[in-house]
Amino acid sequence: MVPWEAWWLSLGGKLTAMGVPDSPALKWVYHFSFGVPDFAAAYLSLWKKVPNNKKVAVMWPNDADGNAIRGALGPVLTGAGYTIVDPGAYQDGTNDYTPQITQFKNAGCEIFNTFPIPPDFTTFWRQAAQQGLTKQFKIAQIAKTGLFASQVDAVGALGYNLASGEYWGPTWPYKSSLTGISSAALGAGYSKAKNRYPNQQLGASLALFDVAAAALKASGNPKDKAAVAAAVGKLNVQTPVGRIHWGAKGAKNPCSNIVATPIIGNQWRKAPKGSKFNLQLVICENADDHNVPVASKLIPYS
Repeated sequence: MVPWEAWWLSLGGKLTAMGVPDSPALKWVYHFSFGVPDFAAAYLSLWKKVPNNKKVAVMWPNDADGNAIRGALGPVLTGAGYTIVDPGAYQDGTNDYTPQITQFKNAGCEIFNTFPIPPDFTTFWRQAAQQGLTKQFKIAQIAKTGLFASQVDAVGALGYNLASGEYWGPTWPYKSSLTGISSAALGAGYSKAKNRYPNQQLGASLALFDVAAAALKASGNPKDKAAVAAAVGKLNVQTPVGRIHWGAKGAKNPCSNIVATPIIGNQWRKAPKGSKFNLQLVICENADDHNVPVASKLIPYS
């Protein structure tokens, strides 16, 4: 569950202007996860659903994820006609965000986008509310934080109507090839066992077991590392996050070592009265995978 660009760069790889790796294919490492084009597809689809001035306040940290997003997502948004207001990379653990908040207010930004660790978002969002910035945003788009309901609950009512993105959810129409468990059954089983709202990592974690089991079986000899690596390189397997197929050509395969998986735009909302949980996550667009059903239109943050 890391953008494939951040994973690729951590191996010493490079990206072209189009975001495609320009290094030779590697023999032993394979990756499946969402990438910047998947975030871009979700955001560009989601943000047009609420009228706004296309000025985007961004809080992208000085870490692997933040730097990958800054270098790849920023130009895509700019190319789509959005104005990026970027105060620069901030350090994880920052306690005072007044300079950034002031800059966003002065610029009149109506969209907010961030990829922080959860404690940093809680600190920033509370300060933004205290200084009147949250009332200015028509769309507040979060990523990395907000994967779990507890992270949104941490900011109380300020968490209602935060836009997010999911790399798996219980309404996805896919199942595990290893266990036969559907996405709906996986989410319901987790909630029953843990008394918690389903989280996105459930589907991604089970997908990893689907891939591993299929690769070991396809290798013909699980103890032969070269055979296993070769099997992964052409593997085609069904998982809760969709079909993973290395070796296939197309937009979802940036290179032979990477399969990009979807990001679907959604929104955290206050659950209706009588619900078991305080929050509910509602899918609002499906540009990256039309098989995932849309439940509602995006509503303004404020």
